[in-house]
Amino acid sequence: MTPRHAEELLSVLKQKALGFDELHERVRLSGSAWTREQIELFLLCAPGVTRDDAGAFRAGAPSALDDLQAAIVEAVRSFTGKPVPAAQVRARLPNHFVTTDEQVLAVARRTAGLEVFGPKLIRIAQ
Repeated sequence: MTPRHAEELLSVLKQKALGFDELHERVRLSGSAWTREQIELFLLCAPGVTRDDAGAFRAGAPSALDDLQAAIVEAVRSFTGKPVPAAQVRARLPNHFVTTDEQVLAVARRTAGLEVFGPKLIRIAQ
C-alpha cells in the first residue's frame, strides 16, 4: 500500500466506520498486495483509528490541520499540474483559513501526494 492509498483509506474511515472485509477489499482493489494481517497491523498502529465492539474500524474526526491539508491539496490540484508558489496556493484557500506561506510549505512537505521543490514551489507528486 502506498502512502497515498493509506491516506485515502484513513480519510474514508474518518467519514464512516467500515468492517475489515470491506477495508481489505478496498485495499486489494487499489492494487496493493498487502495481506489481511498487514492491513490489520497498519490499522491498529495508525493514529486515531479504533475498532468498535462489532469489529468496524473508524478514524477520529478530522482536525483543523487535516482540514488545512485537504484544502492545500485541492488548491494545488486546481492548478492542473503546474508548479505553483506557496503564495498562490494560499490565495486559493477558503477564507476561513488564516495561514502563512511558510505554513503552507510545511504542510505540503508532510503531505503524501504533494512535492515541494525549487524556490518554494508546490506541485502534485508524479
